[in-house]
Amino acid sequence: MTAFLKIDDCSSCHRPLPWEWVPAVLLAGKPLAGTGVWRSQLTAGRCSACQAAVETERKNEERSQVVRRDLVQLLGGEKPYREFTFELYRVTPGNRLAYERCKGFDPSATNLYIWGSCGVGKTHLAWASARRCFEDKLSVEILRPWQLSRSVRMREPEQEQAAIDEIVNNQMLVVDDFGTGSDTAFSRLLFQELLERRDFIDRAGLIVTSKYSLESLAEKMGDDTIPSRLAGLCDVVEIRGIDCRLVTDHYRAGNTSSQT
Repeated sequence: MTAFLKIDDCSSCHRPLPWEWVPAVLLAGKPLAGTGVWRSQLTAGRCSACQAAVETERKNEERSQVVRRDLVQLLGGEKPYREFTFELYRVTPGNRLAYERCKGFDPSATNLYIWGSCGVGKTHLAWASARRCFEDKLSVEILRPWQLSRSVRMREPEQEQAAIDEIVNNQMLVVDDFGTGSDTAFSRLLFQELLERRDFIDRAGLIVTSKYSLESLAEKMGDDTIPSRLAGLCDVVEIRGIDCRLVTDHYRAGNTSSQT
């Protein structure tokens, strides 16, 4: 090995590192010609520690992009991804309790039934809770009543049961705007089964939003079976306020989100 001294500076941390000697490959006890070399300790101009940090950052960025893509898909688009956060929710005396309950929502122990008139922020809060649970790596599903029925009906019995099982076993489930749209015997039985099975396996993590109080829901449905089960399962929280979509000053008050 001949005397050799060459020093490189890491382009990130600027630490000087001398080249290292890589011993020759031995063949039958003799060094193989041309295999002993001096080489730089840098990779892509960086020392091993800095290169490892760059690689970690790259992997974290890739994971963040995957999480973002999946979250956009869960929430239904770029707009709810941008807007349905707790930070962008405009808290007022009429919605403070609902805001606090949703922000502190514990999917392992709590179910919520949030009701109030249109535009007071029910969807915003429910989806912000779902977003937080998703970011905590929980299994989350958001469905409106017609999506719930559509995801199950017109399937073979085994496929139908598998779809129901998947919804039941989600660690966090949002049923948004319950009580709207067509009300059929199938949709009632399906929702009742979901409530009962989640109850029987002690599965919390349910948020149901509606423009109806439980009393009004029972009156609308002509039956109190589902409202009774919701009352037994959920903490009931009312949101009061004005329809923020009809008030232009809402946006000038510092909240750029649409509350539903």
